[in-house]
Amino acid sequence: MSSASQPIGVIAKLLDLSERRVQQLSREGVIPKATRGQYDLIGSVRGYVRYLREQAVRAQAGAPDYAVERARLIRARADLSEMEAEARRGALIAADDIEAAWIAVLAQLRTRLLALPDRLAPVVHAQESPAGVREVIREAIREALEEMAEADVRVEEESDGIGPDPEGWDGALSDGAARPGGADAAAGPDNQ
Repeated sequence: MSSASQPIGVIAKLLDLSERRVQQLSREGVIPKATRGQYDLIGSVRGYVRYLREQAVRAQAGAPDYAVERARLIRARADLSEMEAEARRGALIAADDIEAAWIAVLAQLRTRLLALPDRLAPVVHAQESPAGVREVIREAIREALEEMAEADVRVEEESDGIGPDPEGWDGALSDGAARPGGADAAAGPDNQ
């Protein structure tokens, strides 16, 4: 059957490949070997279809594709270069630095909130109504939160990660008298 054997040009057009690629696939055993420049038409189509199916299965199974992996590597290198440039400009902060800053902020907040009972006790005791007590406590909490909002935390410069106590929070009561136990009393357990 002469119609079953076709020249490489016909096979290449039918499979939408170059003649060189048809020869490569023939050497790889995908397309049956040619005899005197002729390729088996049906065997070539079946072999190429089988080859494409295997490629699809490998792609779904996660078999590495060189072109995809190379593109991923190029993207990763570009991302890394971009992050380094951002870090040099100061627009990128390391996660460890952010974590240390948050720890410092929360430690300051904890210290300020634990100091409230000792600081407010005399003021609250002088109030005549629950509404007055509530307002004094709310105002003290608002002040603490506003101070925290204005705080400039610089972790690299601090030795203990917490920073110096701002004015009014260093262990003294609002009237200037020393609090029993000093600044550490505020950080201790709540005995209420």
